[in-house]
Amino acid sequence: MKNIIYFTIGFWCSMHLYAQDFSLKQQQRLEKFGLDYVYLIEQSETNEEQLREILDMDRKRKNSLTIGSTFVGLGLVMLTGASLIYSQDSGCDDTDFCENMGATLLGGGLMALGTMEISVSIPLLANSYLKKRKRNKMIREIQWQNPVPLQLQ
Repeated sequence: MKNIIYFTIGFWCSMHLYAQDFSLKQQQRLEKFGLDYVYLIEQSETNEEQLREILDMDRKRKNSLTIGSTFVGLGLVMLTGASLIYSQDSGCDDTDFCENMGATLLGGGLMALGTMEISVSIPLLANSYLKKRKRNKMIREIQWQNPVPLQLQ
């Protein structure tokens, strides 16, 4: 019974310690930001929490940017489709009053959807920009708090 308890505790601790490491992708991301994560973690344990916050902020920024860009693209496609539907020749000349009601409804609906998608994307893109500024501010603060010592050659 003791062996099972010791094994369980040891296994849980090893999984917990392994979970604290940064993945390769996270390490590359931190290096791209100009942060020496090994040095920062050695300086203070709170730096690891700050690095994780920076990575989380960047992930949220990228998600907002992706969703906002997708909405802009779909909105532009819808507006283009609406303008193509409106520009089609209805087969009537200038003297007759002739209107294709289906094309008008479909074009109007596409135009409304396109406009709504573009208007939804504006706050998402603005949020992405604000998160990027906040992430950069967090990076500057952690670099200011923990300056990397100069190495003499």
